[in-house]
Amino acid sequence: MTPTLTCSSSATVLMIDDNPENLEYWSKLLRVSSSNYSILKAQSVRAGLDLCQYQKIDCIIVNLDMGDSPCFEVLLTLIPDRKRPEIAVVVLTRLRNPSLHETVLYHGAQAYLVKQLTSADALDKAIQKAVTSVASKLNETCL
Repeated sequence: MTPTLTCSSSATVLMIDDNPENLEYWSKLLRVSSSNYSILKAQSVRAGLDLCQYQKIDCIIVNLDMGDSPCFEVLLTLIPDRKRPEIAVVVLTRLRNPSLHETVLYHGAQAYLVKQLTSADALDKAIQKAVTSVASKLNETCL
């Protein structure tokens, strides 16, 4: 049986975006869609990675087009083995680029969402699916 988020469980979600308005917008939408999340916010990749050192994070939602540093640093740092990720990563970006989409998924992200095409419910479902996927892969390695 694979773990899933239910009304009685919660997940800690870290949102990384260098635009404070985007952070506020998406965190509000996510709270409206589901009360199952504790949402943390970081305005840089470095701040987000620092939070991961001290806080248990179940899922990271990261913007691809930030000015301070490449978001691939998140993928390469947190998912050194893309076949056995220890943390769920969902990319939420304004960039509509099929080859970038494939590259991000290849490097361990569980989902690639385009902001303009994504609803709160779609983001919620992507987080749940990503967390469940990572949990099942972790369970496989423990067997």
